[in-house]
Amino acid sequence: MNLFSQTTKTMDLAKKFLALGTFNVILSVVFTAVVLDPFLCVSVSPGQFGCHDNMVTSWPGTWLFIGYFTWLIVGVLGSFGWAGLFYLGDTLRGKTEVNAFFSRVHVIAFEVGVLGATACMAAVGYVGGGVVATGGGAAVAAEAISVDIFPPLSNNTSSILNDMPVIIEAAFIVVALLGIFLGILNYVSAKSSSA
Repeated sequence: MNLFSQTTKTMDLAKKFLALGTFNVILSVVFTAVVLDPFLCVSVSPGQFGCHDNMVTSWPGTWLFIGYFTWLIVGVLGSFGWAGLFYLGDTLRGKTEVNAFFSRVHVIAFEVGVLGATACMAAVGYVGGGVVATGGGAAVAAEAISVDIFPPLSNNTSSILNDMPVIIEAAFIVVALLGIFLGILNYVSAKSSSA
């Protein structure tokens, strides 16, 4: 049987996204627990817990905040949104079957892309913001990001591989967009089991 001709039930795909959304909620609770630690200087007032500044209001710590809320909106609500879309496609439109291959790639690419992109944002904010919040400057924070989490693949400053956070972030965004595109394609091409 051809890889692209195999189908799966739309309700099964909706249940997979419902499970994925639930998993993402659990991850959000873990991420929130980390953010609430006052010694990380995420949102505490300067002068408390040894913090010179807080991550939420100082660059690059704002990326932790942006990554966190992007995760909540796209990762959590997006998963439940896909579940609802495929559920309603089944119940209201009578489209009960979708392509099995596109469904698998959609779920995997969506989760990997969104989790990877938001994790990169949060990592930049956490490492760089931690440096600034404990008294370091913006240049030291940029160096910490470059050395500690995303080391450059080239020492040539004019090379695109010298600024790896941007490259890694872009790659994860492309993966997420591929997953979204396949999801839209899969939804549009869904068919009734009687057809």
